[in-house]
Amino acid sequence: MLLMNRRTSALMTLGGLAAAILAFALFGPVYAGIVALATLCFAAFGTSVIGNTTILVTKPVDPEVVRRYREEHPGATISEAASVVARKKLAPPR
Repeated sequence: MLLMNRRTSALMTLGGLAAAILAFALFGPVYAGIVALATLCFAAFGTSVIGNTTILVTKPVDPEVVRRYREEHPGATISEAASVVARKKLAPPR
């Protein structure tokens, strides 16, 4: 569900930029500025597209364990998997 919100937010931002360019071509710079300002406000105060996963890792994390975690949990990002692996200290593969 979170992925859908991020995807929708990204598409709305891109659509707003396209609408600003179209408004500039059809109506002039004033209307394009209004649409661009609305798009900028939506992008700044809306749902984050990238995310904000905090990784608190004090020692190196084995990339194979991170890869295995991501295979077991489809949809997990690399930063989320590294964070979980660092907290759980999963055993490396044999």
